[in-house]
Amino acid sequence: MSKGRVIIISIASVVMVIAAIMLLKSTLEYKRAEAEYSNLAQYAKVGTGAASEESAQTEAAATDSSEEEDGNTLKRNYNRSDFPDMEIDFDSLEKINGSFVCWLYAPGAEVNHPVVQGQDNEFYLHHTFEMQKNSAGCVFMDSEVDPALTSWNTFFYGHNMKNGTMFGHLKNYINNKATYDEYPYIYVFRPEGIYRYEVFSFYLDTPDSKMYYNCQNFKEYRAYLHEADAKSVRECSAKSDRDKNIVTLVTCSGAGASKQRFFVHGVFKDVYLFEE
Repeated sequence: MSKGRVIIISIASVVMVIAAIMLLKSTLEYKRAEAEYSNLAQYAKVGTGAASEESAQTEAAATDSSEEEDGNTLKRNYNRSDFPDMEIDFDSLEKINGSFVCWLYAPGAEVNHPVVQGQDNEFYLHHTFEMQKNSAGCVFMDSEVDPALTSWNTFFYGHNMKNGTMFGHLKNYINNKATYDEYPYIYVFRPEGIYRYEVFSFYLDTPDSKMYYNCQNFKEYRAYLHEADAKSVRECSAKSDRDKNIVTLVTCSGAGASKQRFFVHGVFKDVYLFEE
């Protein structure tokens, strides 16, 4: 065997070993992240009976269904049964990570995770909710938006995990037509209440998409909504509303040169506020 051939085989062997090590490292990190999220699920108790509780304020909803907050109309829904039967342990989650801001639940995309907000949009791309270094990262809110959901557009980011965790099933909206019809809502649980958003647009876009943009004024926001409506791969029953804010879920789609970004937009519908 020639010397050149030996060198080529040696290089190929080294590359294969490195690739195997990287694959093993990635698999182990995914498993650790999956185990962590499984453990965090205990802080979102399902079937607590909260959704079936009768509120003394229900009748008042007919005459007092909205409140004024910072000059914007906040549509308040007093019917707890209109929202998921879940109870979030906010105190315990905040003790685990002081950057915890809310719990995101999007049944159509099988998203059911705690959300953090870092000082930038880099740290939680590579760290878990428990702040362990891990390429799986965790679901996080854009560092520039108001965690109280008062920004025009509140961005949520999550990796497109192969095991389906985080935003791994976000593509359900585009892959299965029945998903939107059955699960048109996105819910954000905060200490003061549950905010409900209705999906009005979803689509694939380029990695440098201008739809990442945080609007700075009302004119820009109107233009953004117009673009989001136009890009949707499906005409949704819900429509954008310039007088209401939105949430946007974003993840990667595809690999290599064909990698794109998948956007799902939801417009504010109503909120159930917990009794103090």
